[in-house]
This record gives sequence, C-alpha cells and structure tokens, in this order.
Amino acid sequence: MIDLLIKPAGCLISMAGASDSPRRAAQMAELGMLRDAAVGINSESGLIEYVGPASAVPAMQLHPDCEVFNARGRVVMPGFVDSHTHLVFGGDRADEFYKRAAGVSYAEIASQGGGIRKTMEATRAASSKELFESAWQRYLRLLENGTTAVECKSGYGLSAESERLCMQVIRDLSRKTPGVFMRTYMGAHLIPPDFAERRMEYVEQVAGELAYFHGKDLCDFYDIFVDPLAFSQQEAQVIVDRGREIGMKLRLHADEFGDDGTAAWAVANKAISADHLGGIGDAGITALAGSDTIATLLPGTMFFSGHGEYAPARKMIDSGCAVALATDLNPGSSLMYSLPLVMTLAVLEMKMTAAECLNAVTINAAHALGLAKQIGSLEVGKQADILILDCETPEEIAYQVGTNLVSDVIVNGELIKRHGVMLF
Repeated sequence: MIDLLIKPAGCLISMAGASDSPRRAAQMAELGMLRDAAVGINSESGLIEYVGPASAVPAMQLHPDCEVFNARGRVVMPGFVDSHTHLVFGGDRADEFYKRAAGVSYAEIASQGGGIRKTMEATRAASSKELFESAWQRYLRLLENGTTAVECKSGYGLSAESERLCMQVIRDLSRKTPGVFMRTYMGAHLIPPDFAERRMEYVEQVAGELAYFHGKDLCDFYDIFVDPLAFSQQEAQVIVDRGREIGMKLRLHADEFGDDGTAAWAVANKAISADHLGGIGDAGITALAGSDTIATLLPGTMFFSGHGEYAPARKMIDSGCAVALATDLNPGSSLMYSLPLVMTLAVLEMKMTAAECLNAVTINAAHALGLAKQIGSLEVGKQADILILDCETPEEIAYQVGTNLVSDVIVNGELIKRHGVMLF
C-alpha cells in the first residue's frame, strides 16, 4: 500500500515509456510530463505504486497512516543517474588545476611527478579506511546534488594489490549506499610506470584479474581506456576476449582525444557504453546509432581540464545515437559533483536541449548501467528514486547555473534530504 504520497507536483517529469530501449533523436524531446500530479510510494518495498493526477489517487491503495509530502507545486522527477565516476582515489591534484590555468602543459606537469602518477602514488599509500572515508564524502556530495544512482570505477591503484583494495572499498561503498551503486573494475586505465617496458605483461595481468573480481562478485562491469596514451585496440582485445569468456559486461573510454575508431570497435565488442567521444568521427557515430551501445558524454572533463574537444552531441543525437551524460568525477580532469552543471555545459557547449539533457541524466543513463527497468523513470513498479526541485519548469534546471535546486531526495523509498537538509 501507499504510505508516502508526494503531491501536488506542478510539473511531474515521469520519463515513462523508455524502459525497454533508450530514447534517440526526436524521442529525446519526450519527458512524460504531467501537471498537478502525484507519486505514491510503498516505503517498505521502496517501489512506486502510483503515478498520475493528484486528484485521482485510489483511496483503496492508501495506507491508513499515509504521509502526504507537500511538493509545493514544484518539479518532481526521477533521481539523477551518474553512469561514469572515479570516486575512489587518494590525495588531490588541486595544484595542477591552477598550473593548467597558468599555461603549464600536461606533459610538463607529468614530468614534474604530477598527473595520474601522483594520484596512483597517493592511492597506493592510502589505507582502505582512508579511501573509503574520502569516497563516502564524495558520494554524499553527489547525493546532495540529486544523484541517486552511481557507477564507480577503480583505476588509480594500477597494481594487482592496490586495485583489489580499491575494488573492496567500492564493494563496501555499495553495501552502505541507500541506492544503486554499480562497481566497475578499471585496472586498464593506464600502463603504470613500472610496466612501461613490459606493456603486454600488464595487459595479461589485468586480463587475469577479471576472473578474480568476477568470481568474488566484486564488480558489475570492467572498463578500458583505449587511446594512444593508454591501451591500443589490440591490447584491449586481449582483455575483452577474457572478459567475454567469463560473461563480464564491458564499458569503454573511447575516442576521447581523436578519432581512433574506438567507438565502432566498442560497438563490435558489444560494450554497454562508450564514454567521452570528444574525437568521434562519422563512422563511429553511424556505428553507435545502429547499436545498443550508449554514447556517454562528459562535457565537464573539457570544461575542468581545458583540454580536448566537446563531443558532437547535436550531430550524434540527430543521427540516432542514444546519448547519456555523466560527471566523470575524478581528481585530475573533472572534480565535479553536479549533473545539473553538466547539463548546463551540454546546453552551452554541445547544443543539447533541456529535454535531451534530462533524458540523458535519467532514463538513458539508466540504460548505460543496464538498469532501465529498475530506475531512471517514475513508473509503477520501479524503484522510488525521486527528486523535488525548487523550480517550476524543467528548463530552469540547467538555466540556473551552479545552483543546487534539489530540495528533497528520496532513494529507494527513503527520504534522504528534506527541504534542503540532508538526513542521511
């Protein structure tokens, strides 16, 4: 029965009707919008039991002690889904942020001991408790900004021992978080310095670790950075072939800085998502448009790092790609917690519309996690991950730049943030 009823929603964005397949092209203008609406929740099961007019909630479905939560005529929508983060790492790289702004190149920073090597060393030096506590605080910041479902990658340990520790931390985070928390092993982030002359040895090590993480139920996906600066397609294929043998699901960092043909390669290898895509070419766009692989775009990375090109989202959407947006939260190129800010960048730099952005951070992002039948929209039987925002129209979310409009957050039927105050 319904024991928590949210009403009246002046504008309810349901995103209904796209659980079986992601929205593409003109479909991304659809929001499933209802006026003067209500959402009914069974807090014990954590599921939605009613979505519809506030005046038509069936009395027989209401629990005698049902709490009515006043939505104040505001926007009510599904929780944001962040399908690409790197939450677990040691240290920070704040100094590099300012060095880049002063014109210091990435190569110079790396030669001074900075870049990913600095994070690798700090991550290896940190204890599991330190890694957990810092990642937990980052998760809470995401939650406060309305992100109710998160994907989290390893990839800063870059040794068998440290990557195992990071994945254990990610497992522990997944057990503590109130909502969806998907775990991705990314030992194939970069070739670590100690393997610079033994690349294939490291590739084989990563491939061999897949069976360990899969057997211990420590991950939901694995990811590979395919790029001239990281792993070639030939090297990545060794890892992918091993992953396919044991039935693991693939994600990819693809075509970030140039058209390497990795987007099409991702499709050929049935990746659930190909991410970044700043350098994607026409062949890659065509391949993605004709596939089930989600194109996850990360405009915060270019904004924060000042490096690379924004993905051609307008062309990709018009061509039929299923586009999602994510933060790429990481210490070096995108220490960003707000998907609404990512939406702002997508509008300004990639010419996406408000509706396209909202689809990209909800139902399409849920497809990027393989969870669109569970989260990403407000529909009966789905998990009650719900936001109430201090605005009256969907257009305001990206327009009010840098403002956290998220007043109330419900995750899995549990009230986590109420009237701007975190309860969790």
